[in-house]
Amino acid sequence: MENRYSRVAESVLIDELKFEEGGMRLWYKLIESCWVLLVVLALSASHGFAQTQTDPRFEKLAKDLYPKAKQEGALVIYTIWDVEHIKSILDVFNKRFPGINTTYWQGTRSEIITRTLTEYQGDQKTADVILSEGAPVVLRAAGAIEPYNTVQASSLILHDPTLPTVSLQIMALSYNTKKLKAADLPKNWEDVTNPKYKGVVALDDPLRAGPLSGLLAGFKEYWKDDARWARYIRGLKALNVTLHKSTSAMFRLLVAGEYSIAMPSLLHDLVEEKEKGSPVDFVKGAAPVISAQQLGIYGKAPHINAAKLYAEWMITPEGQLAVSAVGREVSRKGVKSKASIESAWGPNAKPIPIINKAFYEDPRKWLDTNVKPIWEG
Repeated sequence: MENRYSRVAESVLIDELKFEEGGMRLWYKLIESCWVLLVVLALSASHGFAQTQTDPRFEKLAKDLYPKAKQEGALVIYTIWDVEHIKSILDVFNKRFPGINTTYWQGTRSEIITRTLTEYQGDQKTADVILSEGAPVVLRAAGAIEPYNTVQASSLILHDPTLPTVSLQIMALSYNTKKLKAADLPKNWEDVTNPKYKGVVALDDPLRAGPLSGLLAGFKEYWKDDARWARYIRGLKALNVTLHKSTSAMFRLLVAGEYSIAMPSLLHDLVEEKEKGSPVDFVKGAAPVISAQQLGIYGKAPHINAAKLYAEWMITPEGQLAVSAVGREVSRKGVKSKASIESAWGPNAKPIPIINKAFYEDPRKWLDTNVKPIWEG
């Protein structure tokens, strides 16, 4: 009996060992298969990511423009953008399109407008591209811009058929999280005029043609209700707060706790400070107010093909990622960026666009005619 049970036990043990060995082989094969699958997926994702860097419409156009641009050999940009920003973006462009010597001149908005108009009236072939908030629109009105309609128009959040939109300015209603609790926040842009916020709002000067001026121009077109709009301006005036000439400096005061609310703030400043751990956030109920940051092609551009190539490239996913990498807001739909409407407000956000032509073409005249009488009255 003992021997029989021993033989049975031995047989069972051998079978178990065979099963375990087979199971281990199966397990190793499973791991191997998973590893292969992961590699394939990674390669596919990498390939897919590479594909998202370009646009077939651009590639087709670039085949014609690049050889001509390379023959021209240069690209000159007038810009208000930070030096480190434009240098970083041009580095990416130069790697993609070698053989084009890119140079830039940085100035203020008014300096760029004055210099460009002077050169245009003097028939000077100097700049190729004007990259500055608002300046291309003013120069277009003066006839100093060559109209250009991008082949990637359908991919832009805001589109102008004569000026490529390469970035957005996105305004948010920000607040200091240590100064205001969630229950005390304004519900939207208009609620800021509530008397309870008197004295605690950092307010941009509405008459300086800055972000708040643009916001008011956007609301006038968007609301289409002059009484409501005038009431809003009077409500801001009644807050009785110090006006600021720099939105960035004003935002620094909010971060420091000097104010509870900043009206308005630029989204990229807000995102950067939140990442640092600063006590700031924004009111989700206040819809993003957006304006187009456009690129204009100078009417007497000496390197016209290089100008067109650069204008189109900046709108491609690759160009937009370069714009995002320096902290600026992207203008193309579907490009993931920390400082984007979708990232900040969600996919269902409905931005308020600033599309007031009269304001863009002559901000001072528009403000003197529309805002100043109400503000000072």
